[in-house]
Amino acid sequence: MDWLGVAVLLVVAVGAACQVASGLGFALVCSPLLVLVLGHGPGVRVVLVMSIVLNLVVLARSWRHVRLGDALRLLVPAALFVVPTALLAQSVRTPLLSLLAGSVVVVATALVIARRELSWLDGTRGAVAAGAASGVFNTLAAASGPPVAIFAAQRRWEPRVMSATLQAFSLPLNLVTLAVLVLVGDGAGDGGSAATATASATAVAASAAVPAGLPLAPLAWAVVGLLAGAAAGVALGHRVPAPVVRAVALGVALLGGATLVTSGLTGLL
Repeated sequence: MDWLGVAVLLVVAVGAACQVASGLGFALVCSPLLVLVLGHGPGVRVVLVMSIVLNLVVLARSWRHVRLGDALRLLVPAALFVVPTALLAQSVRTPLLSLLAGSVVVVATALVIARRELSWLDGTRGAVAAGAASGVFNTLAAASGPPVAIFAAQRRWEPRVMSATLQAFSLPLNLVTLAVLVLVGDGAGDGGSAATATASATAVAASAAVPAGLPLAPLAWAVVGLLAGAAAGVALGHRVPAPVVRAVALGVALLGGATLVTSGLTGLL
C-alpha cells in the first residue's frame, strides 16, 4: 500500500474539513507534508490552488456575513508584501527555505494557540501589521491565516463573520500570491457568470502553478482528500464542536511544521 499517499489523503482531508467547517486551518495542516512530498515551491503552489477552491466553497455559503471594509484593509498591505518576499526567497537555498517555512508554521500556530490580548492590533495599525505578516506567511508557506485570525479574535468577531471575512481576504491574496510565484518564481527551483469566470481562472492558475514532472500519485491522493474533506466539512460543519476542529487542526499543524523544520535542518547538515 502507498502509505505516503494515504498520509497525504488524510492530512489534506483533515485540513479541508477544518477550513470548510471553521474557515481556517487548511494551509497550516497541509503545507508541511505537501512541501516535504512535492518540494518547497511546487508544494506551496499546490496548497495555494487548493486553498482557492476552499475559499470559494466557504464564501458560497457565507458571503452575506463578509465585512468587506476589514477584508480590504487587511488585503492591501498583505498584497504589497508578496513580491518582496518572493524575490527574497529566490536567493535562499531549498533546505533553508524549508526550515524557514516550517518555522513560520510553528510560530504562527503557537500564536494562534496563545490567543493573548494584543491591544496594539486595534485600529488601522493592527490591520496593516496583520495583513503584512499574512502576506509574508502566505508567500513562504501558503499559511496566511494565523496573523489575521489573531486580528479577528482581538476584534471579537462572531465565528461566522470571522470565517466569511477571512475567506474574502484570503481568496484574492491567494490568487495574487500564486500569480507572483508562477511569474516571479519562489526560489525553490524544484520542481453565475462571476462564479464561472472565477472557476475558469482557478483552473488556468492550477495548470500554470503545478509544474510538469511532479509525482502524480501524491497529487491524485491530495485531490481525493480535498474533495472528501470539503464534503465532510459541509456535512459536519454544524455538528462537530468548534474546539474539536481547532484542536485537530493545530495539533496536525504543529507536528507538520516540526517535521518540516527537521527536514530542513537535515538538508543543511
